[in-house]
Amino acid sequence: MLWLVLAGWWLAIGHIVTGLLLCLTIIGIPFGVANFKLIPVSLFPLGREIVPTDQPFAAR
Repeated sequence: MLWLVLAGWWLAIGHIVTGLLLCLTIIGIPFGVANFKLIPVSLFPLGREIVPTDQPFAAR
């Protein structure tokens, strides 16, 4: 809860603003969508696991 209050919402707002600005151009749309996908991770980063896309099941 402390992360959400002190830093999480600032990061989430930053991802929203950056995502909207990137979606204004055709080339930036994929980057804007990626920014929108990072919003939940920036709000509550604890307990999440980031998996590399080149080896999605490497740890199993």
